[in-house]
Amino acid sequence: MIGFIAARLGWALLTLAAILTFVFFLARLTGDPVRLMLPDQATQADVDAMREYLGLNRPMIEQYWDFMVSAAQGDLGNSIRQQRPALDLVLERLPATLELAISAFVIGFSLALILAAVGEVSGSRRLKNVLLWAATIRQAIPPYLFGILLILLLSVNMALLPAIGRNSLASYVIPVITMATFEVALYLRLFNTFFDELRSNDWVRTARARGVGRLRLVMRHLLPNAILPVITVAGINLGILVGGTVVLEMVFNWPGLGRLIVQGVTQRDYPIVQAGVVTIAVIFILINAVVDILYGLLDPRVRLS
Repeated sequence: MIGFIAARLGWALLTLAAILTFVFFLARLTGDPVRLMLPDQATQADVDAMREYLGLNRPMIEQYWDFMVSAAQGDLGNSIRQQRPALDLVLERLPATLELAISAFVIGFSLALILAAVGEVSGSRRLKNVLLWAATIRQAIPPYLFGILLILLLSVNMALLPAIGRNSLASYVIPVITMATFEVALYLRLFNTFFDELRSNDWVRTARARGVGRLRLVMRHLLPNAILPVITVAGINLGILVGGTVVLEMVFNWPGLGRLIVQGVTQRDYPIVQAGVVTIAVIFILINAVVDILYGLLDPRVRLS
């Protein structure tokens, strides 16, 4: 087991190094930030002086080496615009994003688990078809469009909930519903797929022949086996969820990491973009490492492979 964990952590470090390299060069493809910082009447001498002050006049390979060395020490540079450590700015915004992503994930996964179990225990094909059709229709609507529709319905027309901002518990309702319902659709389809596969196994038919009730069969046999493969998808999706709130944060004017990264891109603030992307990548890598280790603990065959 120790070798299994060490191998997963080693791959996580290699992945992080690759992401650091990628984000360094990708951020610089957005253009020169100096031209945006200086007024239109600035001379070339002013531009050169500012580039020298920011260290952007040095060879790219030298900038890259300094960036990697500093990143290894936990320093991702200072914001060009705000002259503050970029990582501090990112960490200030991160809680708002995590609140949204984790709340939607927990609610969506829990509801999908309950609905899938109820549909399987009931044995009603009609009920399962209704749930699957509802999930398919929800998945067909992009989250940002679904969020806008909820704003029009619950905020504009009915005046029940705030449309934008993060000022109270009520302001969480529309964003969390928007993201959680999409998660329900994803996991409900997965659970039903795995239930269909497990139902055709010999041991399930044997259990039925022995008189095992449907409730016991689902809760003690089908559900534990179906949840294992879903855990892997859930871990990957949680990482995607954290990084994918950018559009929704713009829709709901949510003061999270996504909005900060978008502002960094538009202002060509390299350190902000780098720190934001690297933070999301670290979260994604950690989640996947935990899921791999958890899966290995639950299923010894994974460790042996």
